[in-house]
Amino acid sequence: MKRYKKLSTAVWVIGIILVVFAIVLLLFGLIPSKEDMATYYILVADHALPFILLALPLAIGFDIIAWTIGVIIWLFGYGTWPDKALEIVLSAHPVIHHVFYVVFLLLGLFVMVVLPYWIFSVVRKAMNTQKHLDWGSSIVGTITLVMGIHILAHFLSPRGIAIPIIDYVVEIPALATGILLPLKYKRIDYNFLAGIIGMVYGNLLFATHLDDPSFSIYSIWFIIYAVRGILQVRTYRTVAPSQYSVLMVLNLLLLVLGLLGVALPFFALGSLPLVVAIALITERVITWLE
Repeated sequence: MKRYKKLSTAVWVIGIILVVFAIVLLLFGLIPSKEDMATYYILVADHALPFILLALPLAIGFDIIAWTIGVIIWLFGYGTWPDKALEIVLSAHPVIHHVFYVVFLLLGLFVMVVLPYWIFSVVRKAMNTQKHLDWGSSIVGTITLVMGIHILAHFLSPRGIAIPIIDYVVEIPALATGILLPLKYKRIDYNFLAGIIGMVYGNLLFATHLDDPSFSIYSIWFIIYAVRGILQVRTYRTVAPSQYSVLMVLNLLLLVLGLLGVALPFFALGSLPLVVAIALITERVITWLE
């Protein structure tokens, strides 16, 4: 553990510096609008759908650097805005430009995967859970959270969202979770069965792109995952009561959202993306806490 102490200290120092810069930005009214954020552009771009998991870490890393280091460069008179100032400096130094792309990627991956892992590890410890959060759950949780935020960003954007987009944001998490469950629990039971269903379901959506507005095929996965979660949560009742209570509430919420998603297309099809987004985010919290 000692050999990681310096790395941990460096991470905390960098984190504190980023927080200080964020506070300075708030005080001087320099918080960027959503149009100036690369992360927002990736989340709402239609063409980014198949590649969002590759592009988003770069965008997050770029935004963090742009609104910390970029602010300093901008204050010295480069560019019209911090992100433009950073682009000007990087474009003038090609070697540094390539190095910073690696920095963007690593920083983005840290925020997307490592940071949730740390946060929910602390939460699980506070809940007296018996098992540590595994990296597989952290990664799959991140994938599904990105899909949930992605569809939510589309739903809230002025352009709105097309129903077929739901195919991508449901099939990818279902497939990833389907692969995770058998590997995580390592026994043939309801988790293994739900994993097989998730893999088949994800591949089915990918192959057929079912988008019949008369029936929400997408919500079936949430119902299956919620029922599996309710069965799994029983194992925590005596060993970790807090974990049991929280997970039971979340799984019941996911079940309600799944049932609501099945019924919505018959009444208010336009609200289906919002329900799917909330269900995806709920599902991910379950995965991180389970």
